Amino acid sequence: MFIKGKLLFLAIAASLAITLSRFHFHPLTILSTFIYLSFLLFKNRFQLFLFCLITIVTYVVVFYLTEMENKSSLQEGDYIAALEIITIPKIDGNFLTGKIKNEEGEKLVFSYILDSKKEKQLYANLKPGDSCIFKGELQSPKLPTLPNAFNYKQYLHDHHIHWKFSVKEIERCYAKNGGVMNKLLNLRLFGLSVIENNFPATTVGVVQALIFGERNLLQEDIEKAYQELGIVHLLAISGLHVGLLVGGVYFLLLYFGVTHEKAKLFIIICLPIYMIVTGGAPSVIRASFMVILYFVLQLFKQKVSPLDVISFTFLCLLLINPYYLFQVGFQLSYVVSFGLLLSSKILHFFSSWLAKLTIVSLLAQVCAIPLLLYHFYEFSLISLPMNIIFVPFYSFIILPLAIISTVVVSLPFVGFIFVKLISSLLELSHQLVLFTSSIPFFTITTGKPSSVFLILYVVLLLLLFIIYERTNTVKKILWPISLILCLFMFQKFAQMINPYGQVLTIDVGQGDSIFIQQPHNNGTFLIDTGGKVSFPKEAWEESKRSYSIVKSVTVPYLKSIGVTKLNGLFLTHGDFDHIGEVLTLMEEIRIEQIIIPIGFNRGELEDRIIKAATKKGIGIKEVKDGDQLRYKDITFRVIAPKTLSESKNDDSLVLWTKMGGLSWLFTGDAEINSEQQLIKSYPALKVDVLKVGHHGSKGSTSELLLDIIKPSYAIVSAGLNNRYQHPHPEVVDKLLRRNIRILRTDLQGAILYQYKGKSGTFLKHPPYDEVKEMKK
Repeated sequence: MFIKGKLLFLAIAASLAITLSRFHFHPLTILSTFIYLSFLLFKNRFQLFLFCLITIVTYVVVFYLTEMENKSSLQEGDYIAALEIITIPKIDGNFLTGKIKNEEGEKLVFSYILDSKKEKQLYANLKPGDSCIFKGELQSPKLPTLPNAFNYKQYLHDHHIHWKFSVKEIERCYAKNGGVMNKLLNLRLFGLSVIENNFPATTVGVVQALIFGERNLLQEDIEKAYQELGIVHLLAISGLHVGLLVGGVYFLLLYFGVTHEKAKLFIIICLPIYMIVTGGAPSVIRASFMVILYFVLQLFKQKVSPLDVISFTFLCLLLINPYYLFQVGFQLSYVVSFGLLLSSKILHFFSSWLAKLTIVSLLAQVCAIPLLLYHFYEFSLISLPMNIIFVPFYSFIILPLAIISTVVVSLPFVGFIFVKLISSLLELSHQLVLFTSSIPFFTITTGKPSSVFLILYVVLLLLLFIIYERTNTVKKILWPISLILCLFMFQKFAQMINPYGQVLTIDVGQGDSIFIQQPHNNGTFLIDTGGKVSFPKEAWEESKRSYSIVKSVTVPYLKSIGVTKLNGLFLTHGDFDHIGEVLTLMEEIRIEQIIIPIGFNRGELEDRIIKAATKKGIGIKEVKDGDQLRYKDITFRVIAPKTLSESKNDDSLVLWTKMGGLSWLFTGDAEINSEQQLIKSYPALKVDVLKVGHHGSKGSTSELLLDIIKPSYAIVSAGLNNRYQHPHPEVVDKLLRRNIRILRTDLQGAILYQYKGKSGTFLKHPPYDEVKEMKK
């Protein structure tokens, strides 16, 4: 039976108590459910009810006490203090980041832009325990600016951090604290440095990840390929890694004559040190805690089932820190572990090691799928065979080689041989992973599933395993498998029955990007991609990991709603803040056609885009004033450019269309000269929603244009506190004097118009705790 012990039942009760407490549900909501289940599932119902009641009350109290304690005593604004560095500082290009704490123990995340190569070399020597005088500004972390986006503010809150510290000056650094924790962190820093200085670039990231749980130096393309194939867990210290390491150490101790009791005691003492040195990832904490508890029970001659051991560690960790429950790594680690333990009987039906490995990999995959879909919106079809190949390869070849190579790396000749061997093997595995990930159609994107989907999936999965355990016949489990497949098909194609359409002005900072989706997924379009303008840098200033708006903002949102294809990509003109991410977008999502205005190709970037699109077989359509683009239920009318000028902005592609009962005008960076030509060509043009030209610059949105088109809404896409001071106060004043409602991405986050038929609603996704009022 799946519920083998009361501790598992209490672990579930604790999880629900914490989760519902966070969302302000009353504890009685879940208590009644557990009372009913306890009477259904267990003979000693009163005892279980009592334990369930105690557990729920305990964890609700613990959560609220943690929330009450998790407050800040600081205020936003200028801040100067002597602060202690509490993590290994990271330098990427000219950017220094890390965590610090003040004398009261409050933690902050800080960032500092390095001024020179000399300063970079100086601060590269900073280490945990050092203290400096930091001067700068405390800023409140912002809420996500898109639906389904990563909530960085909540993430920091769950780590007891309430402020981002933008540091302007660092001075008078000195070594202050030599405590045990800092010594262990410095041991970690030393190990990372040894690997970085002695292994080639293609290998250093993997070796650091396997030994110290540090993935900062992993090559972006390699990490992305491992993620797409569902084997990125191999590049982290997992429970399997801990088990193999503990088993190896235990065997060596016995081999050298140490008694079983002393060997267990040695491992119990060393594992907490190991958890700190390896970064304290949830999977490491879980596995280490389980080993410690298991060995302690053995030393006291107590026998407890593995299910009870893992349930007890779960309850203890949530008692220590209830926020663990909301960490993805913690969720995946425990869900997969619980799933494997609860379905362990299935393994007895198979004799060969290959069959058992396949079943274990399959069970791990099906248990992880709900969480993968909820957090990442997709899973890999080829994950199972890739895990069957790579799990033993990494566990029994790469991991031992990584440990041995790191230990002997300083030895002449021997170190070189081992480093060369592991580098060669990793190079071959990377090539295989990159090649496999380049094959299309291996990844299924479903969008973010609903609560109903998750509940039904878990229930059907439990039924499937229970039936198979009892019957050991494939025929009996065909119906739950069929229902699970139907569930996935429904989730995959849910957009096709969705009667709502949307126009989303994405917050891409100082730039433009607008996503359009027709009802029933009858057309998906993007007008521009945004792009972060960068300035020339010296070699020492270049970042190892470049930031991409498309990878970090646009594509995750599209995947969260199940969109994997664009029917049309409109590029208004060649400015980087409009088309700077096109080349990246081509690699991330399928595009049927790119629409450009006449005279688009005026520079190197535009030329590269056209060549890349041609190479990928993406259709390119050049349009001008008077052209119409029809796609099923929507028609885009091109109303500019008509004739070309010397200005990219004035030659922007301008589109007019009707959606959700409103008429829309998308203007790119069109300025007053273009507006005058537009009015001359279309003197009777009327618009409900105006996408304000050139981010609201002073040279756009003339009085004449506003008086002719008479919009009710004006959308401004601009970056917060941008250097150009967009939108200009004069433009804002023009709009307010005409009672035009202004919607701004810099103040209100993404602007969403969601509609059904000919009616809809404007929604905003505010990035700030308080939206600033717009004044004349």
